[in-house]
Amino acid sequence: MKTKPLKFVLIVILFIFCACSNGDKNGTSFTLESFGSQHTLSGRIEYKNDSLFLGNPKSLRFHPGGFLIIEDVGTPKFITIIDLKTNRIQKIISQGKGPGEMIISWGPQILNDSLYAFCGELRKVLIFSPDNNRHFVLRDEFLIDEKGSDRFHPVSPKMHVCLSNLGEDKRLTFLDEKGKIVRKMGGFPHTLNENEITPDNEIFSSTITSSPEGTKIVLACTLDDILEIYDKDNGLVKRIQGPLGLKLTVIRENFGNGYMLRTMPRYLTYGNIIAGDNEFWVTYNGIKVQRGKPPSLQEQYTIQIFCFDWNGKPIRIIKPDCPVISFDVDWNRKILYAIKWEKDDYKIISYSLAKIL
Repeated sequence: MKTKPLKFVLIVILFIFCACSNGDKNGTSFTLESFGSQHTLSGRIEYKNDSLFLGNPKSLRFHPGGFLIIEDVGTPKFITIIDLKTNRIQKIISQGKGPGEMIISWGPQILNDSLYAFCGELRKVLIFSPDNNRHFVLRDEFLIDEKGSDRFHPVSPKMHVCLSNLGEDKRLTFLDEKGKIVRKMGGFPHTLNENEITPDNEIFSSTITSSPEGTKIVLACTLDDILEIYDKDNGLVKRIQGPLGLKLTVIRENFGNGYMLRTMPRYLTYGNIIAGDNEFWVTYNGIKVQRGKPPSLQEQYTIQIFCFDWNGKPIRIIKPDCPVISFDVDWNRKILYAIKWEKDDYKIISYSLAKIL
């Protein structure tokens, strides 16, 4: 009786089934113990400038020309630029619907020497860069064709990416240098009741970064502990999950004349994400949100920074020694810059990474 061929076929079928199951369903890919090392930052230096006023800062970006770009929704102009070489402060982008204006800033991004500012309400992108006097001037502005996107990221001067419109079955929309749609790609992570409520970018809202050469894109879910690595040409490379391994159910709740989608259980997970040549870093919170008891600002801004290589392998955890709203890194000088929060008192601080990188 010949049983070996039958056993071989069964083994192959089992292997394929397991491989498909592991790649298709959400699961815990890593835990806190998966990271090779942990570091608590210390020796912070506070930036002092009598001309600097921070009203309600939301994000910070480091510009390789030696500038800090602060998004601040609590001042008359949305973007504050700190020149680290001259200590000069510049403020740009007033509120409005005219040229060079926005309703609200939705997260500045840096590509080469250009500052990209995005307003989701107007679907408008503004591009600034410094002139010979280190003064940022408006170089271009355009509208993106994608409607209802809440995240925009420049991958290269001629290619941008954003989250696709709410309700669409594609994860990402690629745009040309003038905001015209080029193509769409990607599906969504799974939920426990996806046959009842189809996943979309409202459920899996994410922050975005890309590798410096523009070949890989990473999405970090803000309400689920999932990270997705995409190849810009070939689509999803890897979907990793951790450290919680959440299994989400989506419920539809009435809201005014419409409804909103809510995920259960509800956690604050990933946020601020940045990229270097060899790795990407993302802030992680991990607080469970109790209904009727929102987390305090102290809890929201107490974060860890998870560091991964571009294959999604955990490398290290970095812990700031104070609550942090947003951060970025000067990779050449090995300095981490951050917005420090302490009882509505905002400071720009920095740490040396020389002993870590």
